Amino acid sequence: MSTIKKVIEVLASSEKSFEDALQRALDEASTTLRGIKSIYVKDQSCRVRDNKIVEYRITAKITFEVMHKWDPTYQGAPDELKQVTTDEGPIGTGSGGPDYSNVDINAKPQLPRDVEPGGSATSPESGGGYSN
Repeated sequence: MSTIKKVIEVLASSEKSFEDALQRALDEASTTLRGIKSIYVKDQSCRVRDNKIVEYRITAKITFEVMHKWDPTYQGAPDELKQVTTDEGPIGTGSGGPDYSNVDINAKPQLPRDVEPGGSATSPESGGGYSN
């Protein structure tokens, strides 16, 4: 099966080196991305003060695999996303989104509204508009 990859562009900086700036970009991206495959340096620059380099800056493109559906066996999945089984059954199955099945949702308005249809929100009679 072929995989789909996505590319994001990131900016990072370091007071030490370009390599440190790249590692910082990769470390930060890996906190929310799984399946990172490559990092491409698009641009490098430095900030200078008093004829000294004070900051190394990079613009990089990070490539990662797109997960089409939640798969607990996916190699890039962190341990906390892998399927766990308890006495009640498996935990963590589904789309990976929040489970709102136990939430009681009331879609009806809760406030009594004594409003006459029609009128304008900007008219003085409705409490709006400009006063002189």
